[in-house]
Amino acid sequence: MADEKAIVEFLKKRDGGASLSEIAESLSIPRYGPNSAYALLQSLKNKGVVERRGELWALTEEAKPKPEKPSEAPTAKPVEEPKPKAEAAVVAPEIESLVRAMAQTLAEAMKTARAPTDEWELATKPMTTEILEGKEKLEAFVLRPDEAVEAKKPLLGFPTGTFLDHLFLTPEGKSLEGIPICGQFAITGLPGAGKSILVEEIAVRVAASGRKVLYATAEDTWKSATPRFDLQSRLKQKADILGLDWEKIRQNLFVLDTVAFPELRDWNTFAETYRYVAEKEKIELAIIDSVTVLESYRGALKYRVMELARYNQLHGITALYVNQRSSEVWDSYDMAGGIGLAHNLDGTIIVDYGRVYWYDQQVDLGVDRGEFVRIVRVLDCRMCNFERRRIRVDITKDGFLRVVEPLPKTSEIEQKSR
Repeated sequence: MADEKAIVEFLKKRDGGASLSEIAESLSIPRYGPNSAYALLQSLKNKGVVERRGELWALTEEAKPKPEKPSEAPTAKPVEEPKPKAEAAVVAPEIESLVRAMAQTLAEAMKTARAPTDEWELATKPMTTEILEGKEKLEAFVLRPDEAVEAKKPLLGFPTGTFLDHLFLTPEGKSLEGIPICGQFAITGLPGAGKSILVEEIAVRVAASGRKVLYATAEDTWKSATPRFDLQSRLKQKADILGLDWEKIRQNLFVLDTVAFPELRDWNTFAETYRYVAEKEKIELAIIDSVTVLESYRGALKYRVMELARYNQLHGITALYVNQRSSEVWDSYDMAGGIGLAHNLDGTIIVDYGRVYWYDQQVDLGVDRGEFVRIVRVLDCRMCNFERRRIRVDITKDGFLRVVEPLPKTSEIEQKSR
């Protein structure tokens, strides 16, 4: 069985680093699990021996073998400094020596420094130079539409068991009976609006239906040793109220608790764990509550969401990304990570609250100006038609987000869509 020493010796031969798969295959050990390549690498990482460089693992500078020192060259004769001509210039030799030393250091640094790149030249060069890649390779990047029979794919809904299923519509205006399957949707709004309450219900309903669910939490710990009414307890309570089989939920619900395991807040660790569970358990629905678990720096949040959304699309995983509203303007796109985050996803569902001031809000909700309301609204969806008006909701005493007024009937939706 391979050990840490074998991994270090392997990485010494791979100066540029090696991927987890390459290490596992070369040493004939599993990628994940006890005594796996990942476990050994994490141990070495904690000791400061290895580090992550994107998808690769490599030795740290301190752990790399030190090159042998070359034989010392004969020491050059120090240059004699001219003697000062006046008492006022007594310190001149010391200053001149310092300047020479600085110039020598700068000259050495310039030998290894790269010339600064011209970003404009880099941006325009590929469009002016000759095509260097082979025709066969470039042809592989160009896709053509399939024949009509193969190109036709039905629009399917992924049932959540909640009122969200009736907000997404077919081209004919009928209920899709679910959110678009394999869709990537943001659920955004102020804290306390009911976003987590909604996705918690979705998690237990979908898991109880026999589908595999991955739930990543950054807001509350899954299981607490204290008397705290933790996330697991709240989900169990919801399951009991809804009459759902907890044993079936246990078989189909998988949790990533970034509160109990802070190392999951490292993007590389989170991504590897997410992929491991998704591929091993054939996850069908992923819930991220909230997306702050993906990146502490809000400016880079959209790139993390984009990576995760692309992975989910390729692996057939429907996903809900809970996010927080970032400004005082309610019922809008203003969310943590910016509107760029919404562009990376297939749609945005607002779960929010505030006071009604605009006429269109008054018409949709049937309330007077200045009245305080809690709403759900599908703001956009690139995959299918959807109910565009705001739906008034409220949080019930037993902890569910429920529609206050009946949803429009199918016939009414059809008339609006014509």
